[in-house]
Amino acid sequence: MNNWYKRYIFRKKVYSLIIVLLLGALFSYSAFMVNFDPVKIYQGFPSMYNLIQRMFNPNFTYAKEVITKLLETLEIAFVGSVLGVFLVIPMALLTAANTTPTKFLPILLNPFFSLLRTIPNLIWAALLVSLFSIGIFPGIIALTITAFLVSLKLFREYIEGIEENFLNSLKAVGANPLQILGEGILPVIKGQLLAVFFVVLEINIRSATILGLVGAGGIGQILWRDLNHLRYDNIATLLLILFITIGFMDLLSLVIRNYSKNIYINFKSLKVYILFAKLKRISIPILLLGLGIYISRKMDITLGRFLLGIEQGKNMVCRMVNLDFSYLPQTLKGIKESVFITLFATIVGGINTLFLSYLAAYNTSPLKGVALMTKFFVNILRTFPPVITAIIFFRGVGPGPLAGAMALSLYTTGVLVKLYSEVVENTHDNIKNSILAVGGNSFHCYRHGIFPHTLPNYLSILLYRLESNIRTSSILGVIGAGGIGSLLTQNITWRNWERVGLLLFSMALLVIIIDGISYLIRKILV
Repeated sequence: MNNWYKRYIFRKKVYSLIIVLLLGALFSYSAFMVNFDPVKIYQGFPSMYNLIQRMFNPNFTYAKEVITKLLETLEIAFVGSVLGVFLVIPMALLTAANTTPTKFLPILLNPFFSLLRTIPNLIWAALLVSLFSIGIFPGIIALTITAFLVSLKLFREYIEGIEENFLNSLKAVGANPLQILGEGILPVIKGQLLAVFFVVLEINIRSATILGLVGAGGIGQILWRDLNHLRYDNIATLLLILFITIGFMDLLSLVIRNYSKNIYINFKSLKVYILFAKLKRISIPILLLGLGIYISRKMDITLGRFLLGIEQGKNMVCRMVNLDFSYLPQTLKGIKESVFITLFATIVGGINTLFLSYLAAYNTSPLKGVALMTKFFVNILRTFPPVITAIIFFRGVGPGPLAGAMALSLYTTGVLVKLYSEVVENTHDNIKNSILAVGGNSFHCYRHGIFPHTLPNYLSILLYRLESNIRTSSILGVIGAGGIGSLLTQNITWRNWERVGLLLFSMALLVIIIDGISYLIRKILV
């Protein structure tokens, strides 16, 4: 028995060592491929520090213009979210396995929508700007597509999660398909509608802040202008207002979602309930009509320009499906750069997460003050899009994959620490108390108790971020931070649609492959 236990411990140590060596080799090669140079970063640090220092002198007289553009950004995000969530409900019913009228529709449509989901919203915006010209209309449509694709996946999963026995019980009492839809399925969608809307709204608010970089309206337009004019005092004002706004919207979303779960109306009589039901039936169409009027007024495009854009879109799609395979060598080079930026950022973010989550979680941090400070720091990292952080790194290391990799590493750290520290905080107190009882301290509890217990969650979160970083790395190329996004931006600008088609197809294929590898790893390790 003793020998068996020794062999088990030895094998476990060997496996751990092999995994560490493989990760170390992968990180080293990724660092080499993104031109990681600690000396270059150190030499560029004074320039970056000087830039950040200049940003600590905000020009508050600029706040009025920023707020005007910020309201435009919020409108773009809101309208895109409303349209996307409203349009998705019939499509979710058609693509869910248990509600589709024919089993062939999910087989055909779900892979197609998964393919569209691989295209980042900034790329959608760039494509739409080339069709409909600059303005908020391309931004609204780009975020509508994002909201549609995200909420479609969520609603389809909710519908497919309805127990078959429940639907069969409705059929058993003579309910026809419309009655099953009205009494069994739509209540599920209705119950999740508000939660999905706010999830989509949060995503779209963050996305809308950078759409202006490609001319799709919002605060990104003045951000790009001020960067080009080196007005760092204006940028400081913009980022401060943006940070406060995103933090407030996150908090508001959390409060409304929690309140909506616990809301309960106690009716004193049947008459009051009937009156409430009638008012509800009347108010919903009025609300939808009001939203329709509001949205139509925000569409800053004439009918003639819209029809011209549709005609150009037909031509664009026809040319995009005619892939230019002569551009394949450059495409593979861009994909390779994006992959190594992603791997570098995910590994760096994953390592940082192990240490910062210990400080950020209330049940492991040495002091509550340390936990609060760490959470505040992490929120700063994840609030600002990596595009903005990459611009700061440009000052120190210049454009290229290194700036993109460093910016994405910081953003990945912020997202991962938030997710994993919440997992750590939700662990049972027995794990911590059992180690404290034998003389351990808080770090021992984290290292030998909580981390081994939550390792499957950590790996799942890390792999999820790996998938997301592939999409994000393509966005960084729009501003010259390396990867396939640089090639996409160039060819969209030059209207080389055959090359754009090849780049988008290659990027979609890459995301699908990464998703498949990630799924297999989760099945094996988690």
